[in-house]
Amino acid sequence: MSNLYKSLVRIEVARLFPSQLKGRPRVLAFDEAFDGIFRVVQTGMPWRHLRPPTVAAITVFKTMHRWLRADVFRTAYQRLLRLHCRRRRPRYYCIDSSYVKSMYGRDCVGRNPTDRGRRATKLSVVVDDVGMPHALLASPANVSDQRLLQPTLQAMLSPPHRGSELFADKGYDSAANRRTARAFGFNERIFKRRTHAKRGVVERYFSWQDKCRRLLVRYEQQVATYVALTILAAGMRLGRCWDG
Repeated sequence: MSNLYKSLVRIEVARLFPSQLKGRPRVLAFDEAFDGIFRVVQTGMPWRHLRPPTVAAITVFKTMHRWLRADVFRTAYQRLLRLHCRRRRPRYYCIDSSYVKSMYGRDCVGRNPTDRGRRATKLSVVVDDVGMPHALLASPANVSDQRLLQPTLQAMLSPPHRGSELFADKGYDSAANRRTARAFGFNERIFKRRTHAKRGVVERYFSWQDKCRRLLVRYEQQVATYVALTILAAGMRLGRCWDG
């Protein structure tokens, strides 16, 4: 499949993992590895059900973790996001969070107050006016939104345009959060009532993310792996929008 994000990942992999001149030749091609990883993310299938043409599924799995340790998916997404912001300046930003049920997570899990205290992870995101994520932060489910605004803004993958509006719902309402938003260069629009004029754009992002079945429930033991796969899915979406 042709996708600008996939091309940027290919460039980053070629830079970090150059072809070996000596030793055993590499068997797994980039397209086969990337397409296998994205297929698992998109369909939610177990890794053991993946059937690559030339290698075993465990080879694709190990390749993914080698790329994750090198932060390949995040670096490529940051480059694409900068290109996206140059072509189209975001009119405003919106922050919100969503709970992700945890099946095998070992870190960053807490009791979900909306699901009878079951183990879950909270994903806090900042999206622009077209629903593209500019920040992704995972935290235990029992952490209040009021405590997540500053670390989420610190996790921005691209520098925000100063003077842009940042919309947030009542859960982020506090004097400290208003000062924090202004310190990051935003015109804060944190509502004091249960209304949110721009909430639809971030809810659409979460709805789109749930279509990637692997991200609907957290199966990864390490939260860094889940966040990286979330960035991969967002990059493929942004790459399709760019190509289109």
